[in-house]
Amino acid sequence: MKAKKDKQERLNLVKKIARNTFWGLMVTLVITLMMVVVATITQPKYLPVMSNNIFELKYVADWIFLIGIVLLIALGGFILYKTLKKQNRWNFIFSNLALIMTSSGLGFIILSFLLPRNTKLTVKTVSQAVKLVNISYFLTFIIIAITTILAVHISRKYIDKNNWYLYFTLLPYIIWAGWTYQQYQHWQNFLATRNFNIEKLTAMFIYYQSHMTKIDMNLMFEGYKSCAFIALLAFIYLLTVGGVYLVFKVKEKVQRKA
Repeated sequence: MKAKKDKQERLNLVKKIARNTFWGLMVTLVITLMMVVVATITQPKYLPVMSNNIFELKYVADWIFLIGIVLLIALGGFILYKTLKKQNRWNFIFSNLALIMTSSGLGFIILSFLLPRNTKLTVKTVSQAVKLVNISYFLTFIIIAITTILAVHISRKYIDKNNWYLYFTLLPYIIWAGWTYQQYQHWQNFLATRNFNIEKLTAMFIYYQSHMTKIDMNLMFEGYKSCAFIALLAFIYLLTVGGVYLVFKVKEKVQRKA
């Protein structure tokens, strides 16, 4: 009788290991597929022609990207509204990713108002653009700071239960702020180089544009582009976590029927 019971326990253990291995592979498959899709579509040969300032709306890709950013902001706001009602680990992840996606998307639109539009290349206009680049970095830091405060606010009930939630809440903004600060330092180093002056920078832009190269003053605005990148990255993570969540929900449904 005991031998039969031991055999059954071993069989149940094997089944449990097999089930967990299967669902682990399913989660890995979802994450891998997302990474492959993102790595494929972000290759230069697959990217359509796009303006350095998409608000110029010169190309179809400009319209698509702008509509995409607006949809990401709307989606982020909707997810925030839904996930703040009920507290659980999944909603903690979804709400924080949605907040990052919404704030960085809004930051992208806010910073776009600083971009030069159809401005003639002169020493004066390039000098003004350089000053606006510095302002855009400070605005980016302000956006990060405000979003961090909001993230801590919406996660306060989770943090009260476990301090690890504070770590996971702050981590994305520490990385975002660190990356932006590194860009700012590179920009300041560029301005501080011995051979730098506005006249040479203006001449460089004029030279490249005279050779029909798509280089203009908007390329100096890294904060504007990094906000768009953060919004897209948050969306990718949101899709990945959503895929993993669906796998676990299917797993729970199968186990209930078993």
